[in-house]
Amino acid sequence: MAFSATKRQGESDLRERGEDRVGPTPASAADLDLVERVGATPAFARSVLLTRFLHYICDRKFSGREEEITEYQIGVQALGRPDSYNPGEDNVVRTYARILRRRLEEYFEGAGRDEPVRIVIPLGHYFPVFEPNVPVGEASGPVHSEDGGAAGSYPGNEAAAGTGRAVMWPRPRWIWISAALLAALCVSAGVYWRSQTRSRSINDIFWREIFNRGNVTYLIPGDSGLAMMQEITGKEVHLSDYIAGNLDEEFHDFNLAAARGGTAYSFDRVSNFTSKADLSIAVGISGLAQIYGGQLKVCYSRYMNMESFRGSNAILVGGPRANPWVELFEPESNFRMYFPMHQDGIHFDERTFINKHPRAGEQATYINQIDDTNHAYALLSFLPETNSVGHVLLLQGGGMAGTQAAGDFLLDQRAMEPILKKAQLADGSIGPFEVLIEARTVGVNAPEEHAIVERFGATKATD
Repeated sequence: MAFSATKRQGESDLRERGEDRVGPTPASAADLDLVERVGATPAFARSVLLTRFLHYICDRKFSGREEEITEYQIGVQALGRPDSYNPGEDNVVRTYARILRRRLEEYFEGAGRDEPVRIVIPLGHYFPVFEPNVPVGEASGPVHSEDGGAAGSYPGNEAAAGTGRAVMWPRPRWIWISAALLAALCVSAGVYWRSQTRSRSINDIFWREIFNRGNVTYLIPGDSGLAMMQEITGKEVHLSDYIAGNLDEEFHDFNLAAARGGTAYSFDRVSNFTSKADLSIAVGISGLAQIYGGQLKVCYSRYMNMESFRGSNAILVGGPRANPWVELFEPESNFRMYFPMHQDGIHFDERTFINKHPRAGEQATYINQIDDTNHAYALLSFLPETNSVGHVLLLQGGGMAGTQAAGDFLLDQRAMEPILKKAQLADGSIGPFEVLIEARTVGVNAPEEHAIVERFGATKATD
């Protein structure tokens, strides 16, 4: 956003309406330049949404539209939330506001310490304040009034007030007042943060482990072209074949005549396909990566290799037919996906999750259902630090609707909170867990999903 242009347009609009600016005075060129400088720093440049947040609130302030600086408007206008956005259910604005305050403070204490003015977002508000940038330590010296007297004079020291010397309150009194204020602030801050983080702190812990600083987190969507070929031909491809790069040989006899022109379609024509569900999940997780400062790299599953997993965190999206890499972690799981293969491909209503060790009240198998209920199943698994690999998060569905259900469940803080609390270890970190999810499907969508089987702790399950 070009703030100089914004300022000129705002003033022009006011003149056309015959109105004078109400509230804050128009932004100076220095203020506009300051916002542009801050937004261009590396800390902001790497987060598009954070920069849009800063630009939005400053633009509304400069154009005299302060009433539009609300949590809802910021969420919709700056952070891309839909019109149905509900701040009570989605705390994205509050989360970004905390990050924005911290980044501004870091800038003005570091690279921007010589700026004459600093930008402050007061706690509990989103309205930007431009105030003198007084370096820490300089404000503690004596302050004099305009007539040369000490502004800090107090009753009983009138004679000293006119001497031009700095007159301060007695030191013990200042210490007592400072201590009292500090204690009150600590109590208030503790109460505030406990009330604000009670419902989301466990989610913060979890995502900070997924996006732990210094490590790359790979997001690997499914190879939908591979899944399509297996469904059409009935041929099964495992990880060993996949990483060998011999897929053309696996499907060498595949030749589907095009409906128009008789064009021959071989396997290479269906490569690099990714489903809508995988894309939706990738968008949601990339937003969280920005919030938590993670290094997220989206990598097509066909381009991954074993070395990529070493020392890195990974998020695998899709079942074993679309994402063969999940086979690496199946021995650690209490569940296994089973796809009966037929000459005419895979049948949706036979896609099964096998419960290796069912407990009382649990089924041994969970099979997708195509009837009046239209049920599909999905598996969400978290395996921290397994097999020389960093944290691994797996979202497996028997189809697109199942994968979407796993993603919706993962990105729903309220749904995840009880799971994460049960998985939390004594040291505060999140331990291994698995959640089998049942979803009611409508076409390829899953508007309703809930957990039906849960597992916590290391499994090392065997058939």
